[in-house]
Amino acid sequence: MDDALVVLDDREDSAELLREAGAYASGADADLVLYVPLTESEFGDVVSALDEIGRVENKDYSDEEAMGIARQYAEGLADEALEGFDVEWSVVADRVEEMASERVIEVAEDHECGHVFTLGSQRSPTGKAVFGDETQRLILNFRGYVTVKME
Repeated sequence: MDDALVVLDDREDSAELLREAGAYASGADADLVLYVPLTESEFGDVVSALDEIGRVENKDYSDEEAMGIARQYAEGLADEALEGFDVEWSVVADRVEEMASERVIEVAEDHECGHVFTLGSQRSPTGKAVFGDETQRLILNFRGYVTVKME
């Protein structure tokens, strides 16, 4: 379980997170699994953007097409961020109701990853108490290493 899972989203820090994971993977002789979870709201954003440029009619856009766009995003990001690293990588795109640490752990275990790289966000102690913190759940429940890059 030396491979690493990198959770990507549309934040600018995703490229830097991917570079850090690439440095790890290169040094550890590990492969990377780039995980792109597409939430319902992000799926809606993709459909709206495509509708605006005339790519979709009646917003009838399939999961397969949305996952294709998510894969293209990850591939483009990896081509740039992992340039110069001798690292093998693959992409897993997934449509999820909302981002959940349980799903990240499941994907990591399915791909035999012993390390997860993810972006965190600053949240007040009250926000954590009321809404919980998926990053904290990931750290507590994953049976491997977790690297969190804070924004």
